[in-house]
Amino acid sequence: MSGEEFALRMKERGNVFYREKKYDDALCCWGSALGALPDRTSPLAITIRSNSIMAYLASDLYERVVKESTLLLQDDPRHAKSLARRGTAREKLASNRGSSATFQQRKEFHNQAIEDMNACIELLNSEETDPGQERLKRECEQSLERLSKLDDDYYTRIAENLDNSSNRDNIDSGLGRYLSMNLTPLGEHPRIPKSSMRFEMLAVRLMAALETTQRISVVNAKTGEEATETKLDYSERGKDILNQILTTAAQVPFCLFPATGSTVRCPPITVHLLAFYMRTCLSEKAWKEFKIEEFCETATSHIISDDEAYAIATHGYHEVEDRHSPLHGHGKAFAQSARGCMPCCFRLTRGGAKDWAAGLQQAVHFGKIEGAAFVLNRLLERIDGKSLVPTMLESDQAGCNTMMHAANDMNSGFSWLSIRMLVHAASFSTVDPTEKEMAVRTVLNKADNFGFTPALASCSLVNKATMETFAQVGARLHDKRINGKQLSKMVKMHNSIMRQFDSMGEDICNLTRALKATSDELCSYCGRSPEKKLLSCGRCFLAKYCSGVCQKKHYKKHKFVCSSAKVDQDLDWFASNVSAPRP
Repeated sequence: MSGEEFALRMKERGNVFYREKKYDDALCCWGSALGALPDRTSPLAITIRSNSIMAYLASDLYERVVKESTLLLQDDPRHAKSLARRGTAREKLASNRGSSATFQQRKEFHNQAIEDMNACIELLNSEETDPGQERLKRECEQSLERLSKLDDDYYTRIAENLDNSSNRDNIDSGLGRYLSMNLTPLGEHPRIPKSSMRFEMLAVRLMAALETTQRISVVNAKTGEEATETKLDYSERGKDILNQILTTAAQVPFCLFPATGSTVRCPPITVHLLAFYMRTCLSEKAWKEFKIEEFCETATSHIISDDEAYAIATHGYHEVEDRHSPLHGHGKAFAQSARGCMPCCFRLTRGGAKDWAAGLQQAVHFGKIEGAAFVLNRLLERIDGKSLVPTMLESDQAGCNTMMHAANDMNSGFSWLSIRMLVHAASFSTVDPTEKEMAVRTVLNKADNFGFTPALASCSLVNKATMETFAQVGARLHDKRINGKQLSKMVKMHNSIMRQFDSMGEDICNLTRALKATSDELCSYCGRSPEKKLLSCGRCFLAKYCSGVCQKKHYKKHKFVCSSAKVDQDLDWFASNVSAPRP
């Protein structure tokens, strides 16, 4: 089967899912179809990309619609449907009452939507139109009519209502909102006992400590009057502990957080991502050295009890669960909710939902790190007795497992973190060295129903960041031990994908050489296997080079994952990018 035949087959399968309103499954099929096409500007690729934009719009992912439509219009400036869909998405962003956009941002979306609709109408008028295009033109005209009725006063009222809502709470943080709303707690749930939420509760307390100030009055024993008042500010110590945790997560072999100087950042630092770092990266020695539990108890015990920390970490309140019910349009399965809505995730957990594999697949496919961390944390705690690695290896209707979905993430910018989290979680799931190696190798290299491994999929998509991450963690284009002998048709597909890189830059060629190799004795920069013994990095002893020239060229990137990486300069950045849970 050629790449185009495979793409057509997956396109039709995606169309079926779209008609059934299974938009996530449709997007997965269309993503696989695009991966099999060498040219993303071919008519078939343009059609598939247009269908994907339509699914994003139906899923209310308006910012994604704007981004994908803009990319498509760069390749095909006369694609009228993309203009109309981008205009519709901008119209929704301008008038969305659930958004926190400012007046200026809403006005900008409003004006851009008008420009897109007018451009679409002008384009359709310049061409011979069929009934479908006439319908598209009418929709644009109706949208322009709606936009003409939305004046500055309308957007001002929306912005003022949002501001007044925040002012009533008088506290900006999500923790403050929870503590000030006098909600009714649900209590401890047997599926998520307090013992399994230890790290999440500590993360909540640590975030609270960043904003906590305590005043202690000293009373004169003789007169009974207050003699002095002491102000205790815990934020600096809280920043320091957060810095120590993230410094550990940035070091080899974890490399789960960008070190100082990296051009890639992963804000915000959320409860479940921080809990994942604490659960899997900190040794017993580190716990004693950092004194996290002692500090959190001292800094927050006067404002948050254990029951309250548990309720906030699990969004365990009657009012919150009612607000996030399917009756109000919220998700009915993890596949929908693990993409970002934590209250829904915990509502489904308490309700008995068990589609953990689907939830994890969708979270990593769309770069929703908080959702991925939530599912991994629950699986590491053996919820429902489920094992982590078998769950990660479960396939969807298109035959894609969790790692394959992470490889297909082209737009979030966090695919590298998703891949590293999955590899680290797989290695953390067992203590036996042999089992650990096999678990990681299986998760990394398991092929889908069509013979594509995650690394091969990243190559077919020409996703440089993902390819680089796979090369760093030791993934293979084909693993005979895991997948058996490669079929002849897959060998031809494999070779055709690799040939497209011959005319590309040196960096891409080096990455493909590294991924093609079947031996670990390779230069970390050029991917070649020299005759003489490889040199090791003198700091981490993990990176290997065939010469000092390769080591020097590679250092610009390697310094961010070397064991010498420090993040001491980023205390203020950490504190300002912490995201507390909101109702």
